[in-house]
Amino acid sequence: MSTPHPDLLASGLIRTDWSGRIVWMNRAASDLLGCPARQALDLPLEQLSPSLSGWHQRMRQLGRVLQVAEAPLDQSGLFVDAVLQPLDDHSLIELHPVTERIRQREMTERADRQRAVTLLARRLAHELRNPLAGVRGAAQLVAATDANPASVRHAEMIQREVDRITTLIDRLSDEAAERLEPVNLHLVLNEAAELVIAEQAGRLRLEQRYDPSIPLIQSDSGQLHQLFLNLLRNAAQAGAGNVCITTRIDHDSALVREPARHAVRIEVDDDGEGVPEALHDRLFLPLVSGRDQGTGFGLAVAQNIARAHQGLIEFEPLERGSRFRVRLPMIVAETS
Repeated sequence: MSTPHPDLLASGLIRTDWSGRIVWMNRAASDLLGCPARQALDLPLEQLSPSLSGWHQRMRQLGRVLQVAEAPLDQSGLFVDAVLQPLDDHSLIELHPVTERIRQREMTERADRQRAVTLLARRLAHELRNPLAGVRGAAQLVAATDANPASVRHAEMIQREVDRITTLIDRLSDEAAERLEPVNLHLVLNEAAELVIAEQAGRLRLEQRYDPSIPLIQSDSGQLHQLFLNLLRNAAQAGAGNVCITTRIDHDSALVREPARHAVRIEVDDDGEGVPEALHDRLFLPLVSGRDQGTGFGLAVAQNIARAHQGLIEFEPLERGSRFRVRLPMIVAETS
């Protein structure tokens, strides 16, 4: 097997002399450091990256290989895994970019915390059912036996409010078991989109940019339908006139674990009012909504479905509107 050319590697490679001046580096290292390879020749590491220079000095003091994990390369926000190796008259530095891996892990941890809050709210909802049933029963009794019209009106109001709260609890407590089956992702997306377009009486225009290479995936079609229905309804309720759905495959995604190696990415872009900045970090929590009439359950339920599939939903504000990016492990369905 032939060795790939250094400029074709995703990892950055840098060779320095013993004092820390750059002798050579490949294209990936040039991109990471933001400096063309020719201009970097004979420059001290300190000039391009104080972090690299510090690690190089540490390696010299130790006199052995130094490994650095998930460390900032500079002030740009780039994070790398670095391996610095002392050789006879020079040193070799290998840099592996891990910024995306860290970002995905942080998003996953945040989604898991949000899901924990949802589960707590779900348990609380179960505890509220019996007291609410008692309140409704008492209100019914008052409405049936009290001759005072005002009392009857108030009792009926209590029943309506209890019913409204019970409906919210039912939404939050939906714990249907997964039914895994071969799923045509684009068919699920089309069915959810058709329903929302019908609800909006033609006021919502849809653009589809589908990747035809996406295979049937092992998933729960009903739950995925609910996930995308919630995202599309969220866009419509935000006043969007246009929605664009894009699908593609993320190869070797940092998000997924075995048995999947790749992820299916679905992006739902809209040109609605967007999300207030104050809600960005709490957007997927239950009861959090940017609209006066919103219940705050739609996005929380969607995120729960994604996490149940070992996936994740991310939010990204656009110049006009919002983008919700769904990543799901691409577990190819076995078909007979």
